[in-house]
Amino acid sequence: MSMHSLDDRMNYFFRKIGAFLFVLVVYCISGKLSLYLSSIDGYSTPVWPPAGIALGFVLIFGNRIWFALFLAAYFTNTHFSDPTFSLYKSIINNPQNLFISFGNSISALFGGYLLKRFSDSKLNIFSVKDLLSFFVLAGPAAAIVSSIIGSFSLLVFGIIYRDFLFQTWFTWWLGDSIGIIIFTPIIILTYKWFLKEETGMRLILFASATVGTFALTITIFFVTRNWEKEFIQYRIKSDGQIISSEIENRIFENLRVVKSLGSFLSLQNNLSKKEFESYAKSILDETESVTALSWNLNIPHSKRSLYEAKLKNDYPNSIGIHTSEESDIKVSPTKDQYIFIRFIYPLIENQSAIGYDVFSNPVRRNALTKAIETNNLEITGKVKLIQNDSDNTGFLVFYPIKTKDGEIGFATAIIKISTIIKKSLIGSDQNNLCVQILEGDSLHSDEVYNRNCIASQERIFSEFSHIHQTKIGSHLFTFKIVATQDYFEKNLTNASRFILIISSFLTGLLGILMLIILGKEKSIQEIVEKRTFELEKANRVKSEFLANMSHEIRTPMNGVLGMLTLLEETNVDIEQKDYLDNAKKSVLSLLTIINDILDVSKLENHKLEILPTDTNVYKLCRDIQLLFQSDVIDKNLKLNLDFTIEDTNLHILVDENRLRQVLNNLISNALKFTPSGIITLAVKLDPSRNFIEFCVHDTGIGISEENIKRLFDRFVQLEDARTKRFEGAGLGLYISKQLVNLMGGEIKVESILNIGSTFKFTIPFHQVAIPEQSIKRIESQETFNLKNINVLVAEDNLLNQKFVRKVLEKEKVNVTIASNGKETIQLLDASLSEGTIKYDLILMDIQMPELDGLETTIRIRKRKDDYQNIPIIALTANNMDSQIQEYLENGMDDCVKKPIILSELLNSIYKIFSKSNNIKP
Repeated sequence: MSMHSLDDRMNYFFRKIGAFLFVLVVYCISGKLSLYLSSIDGYSTPVWPPAGIALGFVLIFGNRIWFALFLAAYFTNTHFSDPTFSLYKSIINNPQNLFISFGNSISALFGGYLLKRFSDSKLNIFSVKDLLSFFVLAGPAAAIVSSIIGSFSLLVFGIIYRDFLFQTWFTWWLGDSIGIIIFTPIIILTYKWFLKEETGMRLILFASATVGTFALTITIFFVTRNWEKEFIQYRIKSDGQIISSEIENRIFENLRVVKSLGSFLSLQNNLSKKEFESYAKSILDETESVTALSWNLNIPHSKRSLYEAKLKNDYPNSIGIHTSEESDIKVSPTKDQYIFIRFIYPLIENQSAIGYDVFSNPVRRNALTKAIETNNLEITGKVKLIQNDSDNTGFLVFYPIKTKDGEIGFATAIIKISTIIKKSLIGSDQNNLCVQILEGDSLHSDEVYNRNCIASQERIFSEFSHIHQTKIGSHLFTFKIVATQDYFEKNLTNASRFILIISSFLTGLLGILMLIILGKEKSIQEIVEKRTFELEKANRVKSEFLANMSHEIRTPMNGVLGMLTLLEETNVDIEQKDYLDNAKKSVLSLLTIINDILDVSKLENHKLEILPTDTNVYKLCRDIQLLFQSDVIDKNLKLNLDFTIEDTNLHILVDENRLRQVLNNLISNALKFTPSGIITLAVKLDPSRNFIEFCVHDTGIGISEENIKRLFDRFVQLEDARTKRFEGAGLGLYISKQLVNLMGGEIKVESILNIGSTFKFTIPFHQVAIPEQSIKRIESQETFNLKNINVLVAEDNLLNQKFVRKVLEKEKVNVTIASNGKETIQLLDASLSEGTIKYDLILMDIQMPELDGLETTIRIRKRKDDYQNIPIIALTANNMDSQIQEYLENGMDDCVKKPIILSELLNSIYKIFSKSNNIKP
């Protein structure tokens, strides 16, 4: 062998090794980068550039490069981040990667064969004939091989399930086809440029157009895919919060049923079966998830025969006190103590439970023991109910009770979990979610119940979940809401996938037909960007609207109004004072709009309550007249009060706040649409004295006959001059009509265009006796003195802390700040132990970290020291009527709504000290 021949062989060997390594490295790098283009499911990629690169390498280096492609494809799909990685373990644990790698490499060989067999072997990519062959053969035909082998290997080895097979295959096939159309021409053109068969300028134009456009496409894809993920995360969080809250509320509602039964039992003497069943039926009719109620009696062995006789008398088929193991009922052996079911309702399906010794079951015994130790309500863990039911998973609630005749036992409810879950899922979306209930902490938890959770165990959905925990008795429950395939199909737009597919396909066309497609691609690109921006904007607006609920809006408004109030009390000139007045009016106007929106929501959900109170009608009307006086003067109008009832000290039973709201809305409307003239508020009694009538008359622009018919609809702004000239949300009259109806009255309107309008409404007249003593309302801060009062303010918002401190310190009040309920308790304890300061009043925020205001108040009222009866005023943005009632029922003395208006806060403090006669000199 000659030296020249040896050198040729060596050069050939190194060229072969070099080509092998080059193909291996380039494919691996492109493959790892392309994995970031995967869809949300993580197993398919709408565009797969390595497919085009592999075909290009086969066309350049021939079939001998197959093994390099196989290894590169395998390394691409193998993760090396695990420190315990081994090639053997990787092959055993992920056998599908071998099949995917085989499919990818064989697909490249198959595409090369088709192109060489049916077109020019040199593949002139600027030839129309070869372009047609390339489009048909290289892309769609060759990609079929890799997509079939890859998708079926994922199915066989359990990576995806059958329902996802077609979608995975189609995405795979399309991704490989587009990757070939875009990147194979770049590989071939680069190679030809290297061989000097193509100019560098043509390569730069072609590559810059295709690669640049593809890079832009990828950017849009990432933005859109992130939006899709955020949208799904937002939806699952929103639905998860709704479901978790609904489940939690229904469970606590069931606990209240048990307490109601306990209250009934504690008042009984010689309770009979009929009395128990009658009461149990009355409260069971109001709940769906409590399947049965029982009275479980705790007796010693000495009384066993007595009560077994009573059981026999009430239930002739009873065998006495017994136990049950796997449906095998046995007479209970002799024990020191029994806790058996004395009465149960309904008896149907529960006949076998009569006389059952609940204490004989370990799970029930554990809950009973804890209930006895704490003398409080306790629940069991997950149990299979005795009732013969196909879905009998649930838990029992035990409430220790002692009756008037000395019997000791437990009011007990049997709660069926499946019913709670079923009633908590509202709408098709929520019914498509996996719902799991787990008991225990994050490290050790047992599944109590699951619904629709088989498919969602697939890894592709595991990150889209919502978790909520709640404690009931001594048990910690975790509600886990996870997305499922059906949930994804209903909520996932696949916008990112479609954008990437369409844009990438157009990028391929752009590279082949550059001059023709360039302008069209730019236009489509601009449309895609605009649509993407519109989608993001719409989602942002929706998210902001849903997020800005009452508390989130009122809290910053409280800060704004507070700072404006503080600024108003500084040294400001007349012009600045005017600016401040306008700013405060704007904040209050915004608050009115928010209140209207919340009122509409409460009205539509039937949650708005009417709370009648003793109301001085004349004083209410005078207050409203004074309220609008400055606005009337500004418009050069007159606002008259025509109170035709002789008794100006007339007191009626009505919801004063809602009546004031209706009158404010009507007078505000009259003021808005009356350019000149007089507005009159008239009040008179119906001759039968069954109704009291309020009338608001104006000399404004009037309303046409056709518009009167829809005047009280929601969001209505009439299409005549009002629409163009006047502002408003179109809610005031709608709310007014609903409020009048809720108060038992009716509202009507009469109007003539350019003459004026008259709004009349009536409410039932219920006169009440004039209170003998009433606390005088303070209209000015100067009429009372709070000097040297020690006030503890529990508030977590720094801006609100600053505002309350400043306004109180101006009244010479000593202020101490606590950032949460826990700090509040600590300050009270320190006050008693150190004796440095004695607090006279607590201003308590409701929503605080660590310990909220309501729970803090409950703990204070349970104290056995000087602070047990300390006055507590709630400061909160959570101020629905039912919420305020809850605050008062749990020990708070008054409630001041946020945003805090200084006069209301000081007036509330004054009333508290007036009642307790503790006003300091």
